[in-house]
Amino acid sequence: MTPEVAFLVQFALILVLARALGELLQRLNQPAVLGELLAGILLGPSFLGLLLPDLQRAIFINTEHLQSVAFVGLVLLMLLTGLETDVRTIRNMGRTAALASLFGIVVPFASGLALGWSLPESYVLRGRLPLTHFIATVMGLSAMPVIAKILMDLKMVRRDVGVLTLSAAVVDDTIGWIILAMITGMVTTGAFDIANLAVTLGWVAAFMLAARYLLYPGLKAGLAHADHHMRMHGGELVVVVGVTFLLGAATEAMHVHAVFGAFVAGVLVRQVPTLRTERLHKLESVVMSLFAPLFFGEVGLRVDFTQLQGFWLPVAVTAIAIAGKVVGCFLGGVLGRLHPWSALALGFLMSARGAVGLVVAKIGLNLGILNVELFSCLVLMAVVTSFLAPILVKAIQHRIPFTAEERMRLEPAPARFLPSSALKILIPAAGGPNAMLSCHMAAVLCSEEGSSATAVYVDTERRTLRERLAFWRKSPGTDVDGYFAQIQAASRPPRGLLLTRRVSTDKSVRDAILDEARMGYDFVFLGASQHRHPVYNPLTSGVAGACPCQAVIVRGPFSGETPPTPFRRILVPTNGSRHADAAFEFAAEYARRVDAGITVLFFVQSLEQNPLLPSLGSDQAEMRAHQVMLENLQERFQGNMRLQPAEVRVVEGASLITAISEEAHSGGYDLVALGAENRSLSERVYFGPVVEACLERLACTVAVVVPKRDLGRREA
Repeated sequence: MTPEVAFLVQFALILVLARALGELLQRLNQPAVLGELLAGILLGPSFLGLLLPDLQRAIFINTEHLQSVAFVGLVLLMLLTGLETDVRTIRNMGRTAALASLFGIVVPFASGLALGWSLPESYVLRGRLPLTHFIATVMGLSAMPVIAKILMDLKMVRRDVGVLTLSAAVVDDTIGWIILAMITGMVTTGAFDIANLAVTLGWVAAFMLAARYLLYPGLKAGLAHADHHMRMHGGELVVVVGVTFLLGAATEAMHVHAVFGAFVAGVLVRQVPTLRTERLHKLESVVMSLFAPLFFGEVGLRVDFTQLQGFWLPVAVTAIAIAGKVVGCFLGGVLGRLHPWSALALGFLMSARGAVGLVVAKIGLNLGILNVELFSCLVLMAVVTSFLAPILVKAIQHRIPFTAEERMRLEPAPARFLPSSALKILIPAAGGPNAMLSCHMAAVLCSEEGSSATAVYVDTERRTLRERLAFWRKSPGTDVDGYFAQIQAASRPPRGLLLTRRVSTDKSVRDAILDEARMGYDFVFLGASQHRHPVYNPLTSGVAGACPCQAVIVRGPFSGETPPTPFRRILVPTNGSRHADAAFEFAAEYARRVDAGITVLFFVQSLEQNPLLPSLGSDQAEMRAHQVMLENLQERFQGNMRLQPAEVRVVEGASLITAISEEAHSGGYDLVALGAENRSLSERVYFGPVVEACLERLACTVAVVVPKRDLGRREA
């Protein structure tokens, strides 16, 4: 069997079995990582090697390719862990995290020293001092990848104890790898070299400073460029993954494991304001479904229980490893004013050694510090602690109290029309004043860091048959640069960010705009036609009917001769539907940026009373009903503090169109925001009679907000 064929068979076996056992463990209400580790053990020498040794050796005699791919999975898993880590929460837990890290490495290190000094002379190969310090280092380390996977499986990665565990593990592992570098130098040169220690510490400090003050600004610029200018999908992911592997390589070169660099990369990427979490969901799906099971399966594959020659040593090593971490982290957590159950969960999580323990044990074997039996004991300890940690945490998870801040952080965000991250808006620009209005409104919404509005002029080479036949007529060319300058002027109030781009294509203008809209935009702002029906021209109707994202259609009395001024009074009619809610959210966000007033109008259909029939109710009862309705509406629209406080009005009449027209005229409103849904099944859009009439009759600017059909199921 060639190495390539062996690798493909190994990949398929581990992946399928790891996913199957992970699914089984999840059905048994246990973390999936247990099944993924078990898959590797079953395929390794401890099980398959005993039952079918020839088959096991034939398949897994060479695992270099598999180890390389598993290492990629390890780095990507740590990237996802960093992306889930909130630096602000770590900062708030400074004292608790410091004490947990301190006791979480001092107590296990001391227990490891005691174990090393008590081992018989038969285990001492390169000197008692290197062996003792090496075992103490293994005891002090934790397995961040295993801890991260446990937290993800148990949905604790955003809880305080999860963030605290990750921050403590980062500190402990960094210290552990530095100590390991010292031991390596001690074994290689035969003496302790303080100069190498100072160099390593200096490199780690320089790395952290460079990551914060040099890499982070460059990463923001790189992700913004990829988001705004790269035509192919996945440009942001290329930048993120590339930076992750470069940082992993940097920390690996400093003799600190690559997982530290990958974790730092994830923390940095999370802080970038242009980051779109929905883009990273694809990466998360690939990593958690392919690379993570492969990595944990490969970890289990290294376990060989046949190398153990007795039970007292592996039991002692495992017991000391668990007790040292649990006692140390529990003491540190309690002294840091952590709840006792949270401190105990912290100790259980930090006790997992996983692949980090395996990697360090393999280093000790290669350096000649460990013999085969002691190496197998440390490997068994790493696997057993990785198995026990999620089981122990699961057993006490229900006892860990929730803080008020945790509940707010973990509450699912309601479906929103405006995404919680940075906005990205596309405006097709063809020369009309309504397009300038659209640019102004888009630039106002994109006035915060990370957001961007892009005005696109489509220069198409496609000509109609009539234009081709009238070849002697030359249409005057459009001054695109001059038009872009007008657009920039229109978007300037109050402080908008507007990009401009000219696109040449042989497609139709509609198809070119839809292709642009599929490049990760949140909105398409469309200027209504000035010459025909505001919506039923082919371009507006065609784009709005097939738009892959949210759409806003703008029609106003703006002439285009002078830059538009911000709207100051905004009216939002509502009937309680999700489309009306989207219009309110859009209008309130605009009002917040320019400090405008906003009024919500709720219409009640009046009933004509037949004089021959008895009255249906007293005037006092109707007034009370109106008052209750008004109070409910005020609570609904003013309860969300992220949005602009709104005045709420309830009006009664025979016609909604008339009520909106009268209110818009008498109230002096300069913008009416209407929620709408395309009710047509054909290419020509239809928003209903109310929206149609408002577009044609109202003298002020009208913005028709058209949310995507799946808005009700979308998460912020």
